[in-house]
Amino acid sequence: MATHDRRSVLAALGLAVPFGIDTRAAAAPVGPAPGLKFRSFEDAVRAAFAAPAPDGAAWRRVEVGHSDEIRAGVQGCHNDRPFAGFAAGQLRILRTGCEAGPVVRGVRLYVATVDVAAGAPALGRPLDFATIPPAPVLTEPRADVPPSPPEREGRRG
Repeated sequence: MATHDRRSVLAALGLAVPFGIDTRAAAAPVGPAPGLKFRSFEDAVRAAFAAPAPDGAAWRRVEVGHSDEIRAGVQGCHNDRPFAGFAAGQLRILRTGCEAGPVVRGVRLYVATVDVAAGAPALGRPLDFATIPPAPVLTEPRADVPPSPPEREGRRG
């Protein structure tokens, strides 16, 4: 009898699980998906240093694109030529990391980050900051672009 009871419990779960998934999926918000664009490292650095830091820190955290060079470590590197309005040797990468980005319409990207200090002494090895890849950024869908109509089932041609 113990196996019969176990089978009936498993059968009940097998029937209940698909219905539970359908009801949760139906409750999901419907709407246009967020867009994806890429922001250059130069634009991100320029924007980060345009306003003073809220805590008065001399460094800013900037999102960057994924690259093997960032993963290998660029801590201590400084800009080898003028970059984002700063003279050569005036920007230095303090540390790298990875963190969750902001949520846009229920979608979250995990992004690589670097902490950049301005006015830091040019210690470490020089790095061409222009080679750092752009960061992916989620954007709100544009309101002036109508959503594409759903595809009709059946014959296409």
